[in-house]
Amino acid sequence: MITRIVLFLACVLASFSARAEEITLVRAVELALAHAPAMKAAEAGRDASEQDYYIGVAGLLPSIDATGSHQLRKQITRYDEPQNIFQSNLKYHDNTIALRVVQPLFDLERWAGYRQGEISAEAGEMRLRLERQRLMLETAQTYLEAVTAQSALRAARAREEAAERLALQAEAVFAAGVSAFNERLDADARRDLARAERLVAENSLDQATERLASLTGDMVVKVSPPAISSGLSASLPDNSEAWELRAAEGALSVRLARLQFRTAEEEETRAWGSGMPKVEAFASLEGNQATSGQLGGSQSRNQAIGVQLAVPLFAGGGDRARLKKSKKAALQTGFALQDDIRLARLTARQAFLGYSASILQLHAMQKAIVSVTEAADAARMGHEVGLRTMTEVLDADERRFEAEKNLAEAEAQLIFAELQLKSSIGMLDTEPLPEVFGADLSLGG
Repeated sequence: MITRIVLFLACVLASFSARAEEITLVRAVELALAHAPAMKAAEAGRDASEQDYYIGVAGLLPSIDATGSHQLRKQITRYDEPQNIFQSNLKYHDNTIALRVVQPLFDLERWAGYRQGEISAEAGEMRLRLERQRLMLETAQTYLEAVTAQSALRAARAREEAAERLALQAEAVFAAGVSAFNERLDADARRDLARAERLVAENSLDQATERLASLTGDMVVKVSPPAISSGLSASLPDNSEAWELRAAEGALSVRLARLQFRTAEEEETRAWGSGMPKVEAFASLEGNQATSGQLGGSQSRNQAIGVQLAVPLFAGGGDRARLKKSKKAALQTGFALQDDIRLARLTARQAFLGYSASILQLHAMQKAIVSVTEAADAARMGHEVGLRTMTEVLDADERRFEAEKNLAEAEAQLIFAELQLKSSIGMLDTEPLPEVFGADLSLGG
């Protein structure tokens, strides 16, 4: 029994150790795509839409009907004059078996239904891609929020340690009688404020990791920031106009809107077809057996083959109303498509501008880090030779900590801007997420 308990605890600890490793952005997205109920729902919707294609195909293929019946029949006949030849009271069994095959030859309504089934299957796949892209962006944003919160907590802890050192030094100096009481109060205030900021940073990180865990279905202990490289893929355009043109064609929302417009057009064709003649080829085979009759038992076999024509003449005005409705629906989806194209172009342009601004902001923060680091080093050296006070050193350190936090935010903003830029042209879900992101796009537009 003790051995089992030890083995169980070892398995639990091993599982916890494996789950406690740093999680990368790529891994977080993979877990979210495999775990999120929204993805499961989208996949089920895609699978359901695929069946619309087979339903449409079935409408064009032959249909086969088989019927059979067994009847106990009783026939009572009264004649005005007595008959010696025909019986007036019959009771017999009647068995009938029939087989009928029908093949549509011309049916515009069924053909339009088949085309709608094709489009529906394609639209189901497009909706799945849209949901996948949305979840990837949501997971990436949540992940980068955790990365930023983690950097902010690191800076807050460093600030708190520095404030604690200043407070201890101020207390010692005050106890020695070589400093004013106000300096000690100022040091204590800095320490308390730094502690409060650290608590806020811890809470922000806890909330960010919990949101990420809810998406991935896995415990998140620490996140690993993606690295920033020196360039974006050379195959991507370097001006906003080129991004807008690609978005107008490749954005998933636009592609789905085009499919919806084609569906509306086929619905109009179906409405036309419901009022048009229909031509079918048919073949039938029928067998009948009766145990008794006026002339005794009988067997019959009927065969038929031919072409039949059905011409709708009047259906209460429903066909005309259906046609008007389908035309208005096609008009509606046409305008919706134009609006989706407009929004896709605007989204791509905004994403490009945001990405360009993120690059400039990142470059500025990288330069700021160099400046504040040099200033902090100079303040520390000045304090060592007695030219700077500890307060001045702490102020320089706080500026460095703040710059480091801002740099982490700029890097996260750049990474998310790149993901948004790729999603604007519908290519985010078609390529694996990189572990290293570009940061040197030529700003041509």
